[in-house]
Amino acid sequence: MKENRNEKFQIQGIAWSTNKEYVPLNSEKLPNLTGISVSVQEEAEGWGESLAFELINSTKECRDLKVFFLIEWLGCKEDGVGVLSLSKDTFWNYSGKLVAITNIVSSADSIKKSIYPLNLKGLHLWKKSLNNGSLYYYPITGGLNMMVYMLDFSFKPFEVKQGKVYAIEGAVKEEVSNLSDRIKNGLAFPKEK
Repeated sequence: MKENRNEKFQIQGIAWSTNKEYVPLNSEKLPNLTGISVSVQEEAEGWGESLAFELINSTKECRDLKVFFLIEWLGCKEDGVGVLSLSKDTFWNYSGKLVAITNIVSSADSIKKSIYPLNLKGLHLWKKSLNNGSLYYYPITGGLNMMVYMLDFSFKPFEVKQGKVYAIEGAVKEEVSNLSDRIKNGLAFPKEK
């Protein structure tokens, strides 16, 4: 669990299996359901939150797993606007004088993204996503919203895959964007010890 309760974001991971069952990534039921073991580490920083994950196929068989990551920016107000980037795995949110960016670094086979409004329509789309294991494309929304990544993983026997979802809040778009790029590059190209 996070030690810093001054949260700026809420990040949740949900694993989805082909038999239309889904459980939180930190659930003890996940290995029995999918054959995949998961380790999750949440961190709260001054700039925002992150969730690092490691997925391990603990079987002698090839496995597939679909994971949804939901991110809610707690600083977003009714006047906010959420937009997904067409060229990157990034979400932008604007509310009042604040800006937030959400990004992901992962070894997934594919990454899809959508942004759902936190209203009846958005909750209906999210329920359909969980039932079908698909993501409904929604590129922009006004007001409170939920950003969603859908990652598809294919595992060889005993294969390990890692990734990190992070969200940053700030007052200057360029500074938030530069920090996001530095974090993403640092995760993609870690220094050797």
